[in-house]
Amino acid sequence: MTDVLIGVDAGTSMIKAVAYTTEGQPLYKSSRKNEVLRPESGWREQDMDDTWDATAATLREVAEQLNPQDEILGLGVTGQGDGCWLIDDEGQPVRDAILWHDERASDIIGEWQETDVNEQLYDVCGSVQFPGSSLAILLWLQEHETETIMQADTVFFSKDWLKYRLTGEVTSDPSDMSLPYVDVETGEYSSEVFEIVDAPQLESLLPPLHDPLDVIGEVTTEAAKQTDIPAGTPVVSGLFDVPCSMFGSGVSHAGEGASVVGTTSLNQVLMDEPDPSPDGVGMTLSLGLDGENGFGEKRWTRVMASMIGTPNLDWWLDMLRYREDPDYAAIEKRASEIPIGSEGVLYHPYLSGSGERAPFLNTKARAQMIGLEPDHTEEHIVRAVYEGVGMAMKDCYEHIPDTPEEVYVAGGGANSDFWCQMFADAIDAEFAVPEGEEFGAKGAALLAGAAVGVFDDFQAAVRESRTVEQTYQTDPAASEKYDKLYQYYKHTYETMFDIWDKRVETMEAIERIDE
Repeated sequence: MTDVLIGVDAGTSMIKAVAYTTEGQPLYKSSRKNEVLRPESGWREQDMDDTWDATAATLREVAEQLNPQDEILGLGVTGQGDGCWLIDDEGQPVRDAILWHDERASDIIGEWQETDVNEQLYDVCGSVQFPGSSLAILLWLQEHETETIMQADTVFFSKDWLKYRLTGEVTSDPSDMSLPYVDVETGEYSSEVFEIVDAPQLESLLPPLHDPLDVIGEVTTEAAKQTDIPAGTPVVSGLFDVPCSMFGSGVSHAGEGASVVGTTSLNQVLMDEPDPSPDGVGMTLSLGLDGENGFGEKRWTRVMASMIGTPNLDWWLDMLRYREDPDYAAIEKRASEIPIGSEGVLYHPYLSGSGERAPFLNTKARAQMIGLEPDHTEEHIVRAVYEGVGMAMKDCYEHIPDTPEEVYVAGGGANSDFWCQMFADAIDAEFAVPEGEEFGAKGAALLAGAAVGVFDDFQAAVRESRTVEQTYQTDPAASEKYDKLYQYYKHTYETMFDIWDKRVETMEAIERIDE
């Protein structure tokens, strides 16, 4: 008989369920596509019932692979953060979920920037608001879909919806609710958030908060029929995917960092005290974890998450007609022959239609390639794109109070030796690539194990299950060159703020001519 822990990671595009041993080694895995709906330009939604059905299917497939004598000791769930997942008083979805990269609330964020609302919210929760933030979306719905708000009983997030379907319990945790409903100092809800935006009536939508290591319920008989997970299996409160992936990749002590270079470029450092940037940028997430089965005292993570990571490279390779059958090894070999700085070509990787959110917030920010000359080649452009993503990561870590000495890196970018060495040189830190893939699911499973007593505590669980595949050390000479490049990179995008404003004004003026 094998004792098993199961972790679920409901990502934006894929849902994964993984069975682990109590040593954190993966046994079986299943995945399903999580379809993103685009009902209008700039809108991103998901059918909540479809998300549950896909999750149930992955759990069934994992359960089918287990031996009859295997015992599932606990189930942890993580998932995409932010956005807006609403249910009514009968637990049914009020509408399709609105996702974190939805753009419909951009005007609200713009207004908050022009006034002091964003600054006031930051002072409370320690995180900057962006168009995919839950509160901004709620206010958009209040203005444009009044009936939706009237029907809504609870606002929560992806993992909370799945936990509800598993257990019938309506809950959330401080990490998901940090943006923007939780006081960064106390880790508890703050009524001041709703007063700042003049919407006190929305506070009643918040669900009860539980520490990530709380067992919030058990798999119900109905959920057992749908998932083949035995009824009565403990389900843990958990964390959303950003901090969950950090722990799953191996971060176990304050001061260690983690980067996920994927759809976004997400960078964070675990902290033993809240320390929001005085610049009013990024996110400081309350984690709790102060119980005896956690860290023994509260923890926070300081997060800088650029909107777009590896899709910058995909987009440019497509434009350069590499995408039919890209040979990344060959592409990177040619790019590596171009010197650091791409001989004057500079790229800003702000390719999202929502602009940028870290380490600055500007919904009008857009990508640009600067410094092209006739002698430049495709290889110069490709290297500049790699460097642009690297400079964006460095920019994020420059806005975190303490640059870590060690960073665990995951995501698609971690598969590139070229990129990982660039990150180590640019950030001036050792970069470690952990073994494995599904670090969000692993973090969720480890939380479940600590919650049900499999491990002495969660910190020990992370430390003891951590294995590193490869490390990258800093080259001092390359690091010095990237420091010079970064100063140019930062000065150039700061100069672009007025130009981005002018771009929007110009496009609006052109459109008015046709009206």
